[in-house]
Amino acid sequence: MRSSLSLIRVILQSVLHKEFVGPKSDKLLARFAALAFAITQGCATAPGPQLVPPPPAFVFDPLPDGEWELVTASFAETGRIPGARRATLAFKDGQISVFSGCNTATSVVRGHHGLLEVPELAATRRGCPEPLAWFEARYFGFLKARPSYHVEGGSLTLVVDSERARFRRPPAAQGTP
Repeated sequence: MRSSLSLIRVILQSVLHKEFVGPKSDKLLARFAALAFAITQGCATAPGPQLVPPPPAFVFDPLPDGEWELVTASFAETGRIPGARRATLAFKDGQISVFSGCNTATSVVRGHHGLLEVPELAATRRGCPEPLAWFEARYFGFLKARPSYHVEGGSLTLVVDSERARFRRPPAAQGTP
């Protein structure tokens, strides 16, 4: 206790630039030490009940099973090339099926921390006319680049850096989950 009082005396003298010597000063220092001890013990106790609930943990969307058709893509003027069927993708049982408008491709797929992981696409090798060949290379490459995905209502959005693709349920699959 004596060394604590000495330490408190030195601290108060350096902060207040005043000498604390004598019996009255010792009583004042003892009271200050008791107050400091009580304050630090109060801070060390377990917190009481929280008044503000903690923020919710971030929850990633599950992989969106079912069929989706491309509506818009930043890497193409539209989701549809004139004269070709719309590009699509479908998720089922850990598999992805993709149609570019010319070739089809499949792969295993995994949703991991909000990222779509498609290790490699096994694709048919039809010779696609331009601009379908250009679009297909961009589309398949985009899917293999680990896009983040988000489902909101009937819309699926995939994003890689500044590139974005938005899908919707095809009219025939509106009832699909």
